Amino acid sequence: METAYQKVKVHNEVEWCEVADPELKAEIEKSLLKNGVSYFITWVKPKLFSGDKREKCIFCVNALQKERADEAIKPLCENQENDIRFLNKKVERSYY
Repeated sequence: METAYQKVKVHNEVEWCEVADPELKAEIEKSLLKNGVSYFITWVKPKLFSGDKREKCIFCVNALQKERADEAIKPLCENQENDIRFLNKKVERSYY
């Protein structure tokens, strides 16, 4: 028997922030896990003729947990403010 909720797909993820430094990425992951924030990461490869050759990762969080995620990395933002770029835009792609 099928329920009404099985056909509904909810996309309420937000592209929250972008990071290029692997060490900072690991710190953000630890902080999010410690505070119980669910997330997923998408990778952005550098463009062929761009000056930056590093891969960047985008942290995507649930829109309802965005404030908790902001609070979780507030201590990291004080030290490495320029290395984290906040996007705060809705995820356009569907991953399932």
